[in-house]
Amino acid sequence: MIRILKHFLVILITISIAAVIAFQFTAVQDLAAKLVVKAQVQRGIQGNTKIPDYDALSAVTCGSRSPITAPPDRAETCTMIIAGEHIYIVDVGDGSVVNLRSWNIPFNKIKAVFITHMHSDHISDLADLHLLTWIGTERAKKLDVYGPRGIELVTKGFEMSYKHDFLYRNMHHGNILAPLEVTGYNPITVIQESIVLEENNLRVTAFTVNHSPVEPAFGFRFDYKDRSIVISGDTTINDNVIKNAKNADVLIHEAQSNEMVELARKELELNNQITEKLFEDIKDYHTTPKEAARVAKKAGVDHLVLNHLSPAPDGYIAEQIFTRGLSKIFPDWTLAKDGTMIILPVNSDKIEITKISR
Repeated sequence: MIRILKHFLVILITISIAAVIAFQFTAVQDLAAKLVVKAQVQRGIQGNTKIPDYDALSAVTCGSRSPITAPPDRAETCTMIIAGEHIYIVDVGDGSVVNLRSWNIPFNKIKAVFITHMHSDHISDLADLHLLTWIGTERAKKLDVYGPRGIELVTKGFEMSYKHDFLYRNMHHGNILAPLEVTGYNPITVIQESIVLEENNLRVTAFTVNHSPVEPAFGFRFDYKDRSIVISGDTTINDNVIKNAKNADVLIHEAQSNEMVELARKELELNNQITEKLFEDIKDYHTTPKEAARVAKKAGVDHLVLNHLSPAPDGYIAEQIFTRGLSKIFPDWTLAKDGTMIILPVNSDKIEITKISR
């Protein structure tokens, strides 16, 4: 047995040395480059097979953290809603579009963007999302963006900042790939609680939440055929979330561990860090995991997903501390990570929890 292993090791080393020597030749490098590029292009053409190819309402976490910590595997807040064949994006924080690109999302299927409120960690990747829904997608109109008062100013600001980018890309690629007439955004201001969109068997309802001093701030409920997903947006524990999440299949709720925030605050205080004040300030305008569990229980939802995690737990121990005591209040929950996917097949009570892959 030992002799066989020695022979195998010798063969393996010989092959490795031969491969290294062969790779010094241009012809071999060219062949390797051709194979690598072919694989990358084929992945892009085929798209991501993990997105449901059957009729369902789904939610994918394209960003799971708040802005106060930045674990390398988490982007800022973003949720992708897939209703049948159409895609909608709720908030688009820093790093979220990198996730969407790495998953080979069909950007031509994105119908609209919904912004819950005007904090930077919910809007910062809006320009990159616009680019990817514009270039080569045959988009027929400007990108619809729903949001609270001020959304017109935000979208106008992005348009002004990227004016030259639009022009240069059109000059380079022409109207077929980069048509100027559909560049930019179509801002739609959400004034009050109301149904803001009805199309393709989907109804989207906006409702107010408490994220004072940020006013207004909204959550959104997505009803597609017989399935429903509610996104709380940033909020304190709020009866209006309970009301609008009533009997939903899934509630995606923000969560902040004030216990972990306080530990961070004390550590910063010891080191005379001015950011210590930040950790003190944020305690009173978010919802704790246990409070989110109580909201889910009172609303009678089937499953709770914790998102916009603050501070985002990095590793198993931090996750256990973040969710301590949660199951005693509401047992059916998921702690979101980037790529967490919830699938609700229509004409069914089934809730599938999986992860979209790169």
